[in-house]
Amino acid sequence: MARPQALPILPVNILYLCHRIPYPPNKGDKIRAFHQIQYLAKRHRLHVACLIDAEEDRAHVAHLTPLCASLDTAWRGGLAPKLRAAGALLGGGSLSVAAFRVPELERRVARRLESEPIDVAIVFSSQMGQYVSPEAPFPTIVDFVDVDSEKWRDYAERSRWPLSWLYRAEAARLGQYERALARRHEESVFVAENEADLFRTSAGGVRARAIPNGVDLEYYRRRSGDRGAAPNLVFVGMMDYFPNVDAVVWFVEEILPLLRKDHPDAMLRIVGRNPTRRILSLGRRPGVQVVGGVADVRPYLVDAAVSVAPFRIARGLQNKVLEAMAMEVPVVGTPLAFQGIAATPDDGIRRAEDPASFARAVSDLLRDPGQRAAMGLRGRRFVERHHRWQDHGQALEKLLNEVVERRR
Repeated sequence: MARPQALPILPVNILYLCHRIPYPPNKGDKIRAFHQIQYLAKRHRLHVACLIDAEEDRAHVAHLTPLCASLDTAWRGGLAPKLRAAGALLGGGSLSVAAFRVPELERRVARRLESEPIDVAIVFSSQMGQYVSPEAPFPTIVDFVDVDSEKWRDYAERSRWPLSWLYRAEAARLGQYERALARRHEESVFVAENEADLFRTSAGGVRARAIPNGVDLEYYRRRSGDRGAAPNLVFVGMMDYFPNVDAVVWFVEEILPLLRKDHPDAMLRIVGRNPTRRILSLGRRPGVQVVGGVADVRPYLVDAAVSVAPFRIARGLQNKVLEAMAMEVPVVGTPLAFQGIAATPDDGIRRAEDPASFARAVSDLLRDPGQRAAMGLRGRRFVERHHRWQDHGQALEKLLNEVVERRR
């Protein structure tokens, strides 16, 4: 008689560590962490520990609490993170890891581990790996999201000395830490297959897999049949984030002037919080409007004919691209903008590598409302097929089962 298969072991108590409070879900890392917590909370007890580094985020603890069996937070603002990073620079450690080392959170996590029978831990971002001991009696999954050390290498290529030297040093130090972290824990997760491939190669064959981001398909849904006015373009993102700043500056300086030769009314709206002085200065140029932070980006997407993603520095997967596609807005971007997204030109996107081809791709769409509408619908269908948060949650839960069974 065949031996019956054992039922899957579902973790009950999950320790979830993240480097920023994952609410509101309004930027890449917070979006991914929030949806993981929201999905897992339906069937498991989540003990969340996270850091707060902005005063306005203190008010969001109340929004997250109902999802958690427990929620431990600690303040990471002020001068202390900079001093810890400076100490790491002199001592040869990773500045990123040191900047997220907060003794108060270490104490809170230690007390939580004494009082709760944790079955498995999820470490969200490599900087939080320092809060889980290699000798912990439960398995650990590290969601790196991206290979952060490569981000610092990218920054070095776009910066002058001494920042280029500092960024290269951090790339090497953080890369060493990432590899050590992956080797001592059960599984590594990334947002895109190319990031997982890169890490498997650099870390010597550690277990690594991709679990892509999803999109809130009900929230990012076009409610009206109206299409954006032809001359309106949009870029959405945190506007103090170096890759976003670099992308927008490049577009305004190199691409927009070419586009406005054929479309003199073309207007780029830059939508996102904390615009830097450099970004604010772009608002004085013809055809540029710096909107800044808004409570809801959807009206700006609905009003746009094209979403532009002119990235020259990027890692992982761009949520802003998926959100625009979900809102039926065609996207024109560099190849880097679509890494981690398996879309083709048949799915509502256009790739362009240089300013001239980028301007032509946008110009063609501005001239053809029918093409824009058709591309928008294809983009929406692509996201519905490939980027549902439900699929992300199921993949993560399956992985939790695997590592618990493997440890037992």
